[in-house]
Amino acid sequence: MKRLWTTCVAVLLAAGWAAAEPSGPGVGVVLGDPTGGTFRYFLSRTRSFDLGVGFSGDAALWADHSWHSWDMMPKPQSGEFDLWASAGLRLETAPDPEFGVRTLLGLSYWLPANPIELFATAGPAFQLTPDGDVGVDGGVGVRFYFGGKGGS
Repeated sequence: MKRLWTTCVAVLLAAGWAAAEPSGPGVGVVLGDPTGGTFRYFLSRTRSFDLGVGFSGDAALWADHSWHSWDMMPKPQSGEFDLWASAGLRLETAPDPEFGVRTLLGLSYWLPANPIELFATAGPAFQLTPDGDVGVDGGVGVRFYFGGKGGS
């Protein structure tokens, strides 16, 4: 029985390493709060950077570091799910600029054999101001990856 478990774990690890990584920069749009343009670049299959510029009443800029899990969601018949968590910084250029930290959870669906990611994300945004407000960032969007996306 122990040998069977060891074999199963080895096969699962090998399958994860063999899975194709997103490659190249991804650019797209996100509709929500804030609404704007988004840029994502994968450092590895499990880590990426997301930068964006948009509007949330005033101009907003953000930069997040994300950690991805490709195995936590059930495998669809086609395409691929990606569950991710991120943390980063947010700046809103109001009459008094507001600086904050945001944490997000997201779910992406990658179209089969296409470099296109559909995603939804949401989470708290902690404003580091004397008032110390907490808002919500989130939205739905799409990104196109110029380096392609292999795999299923």
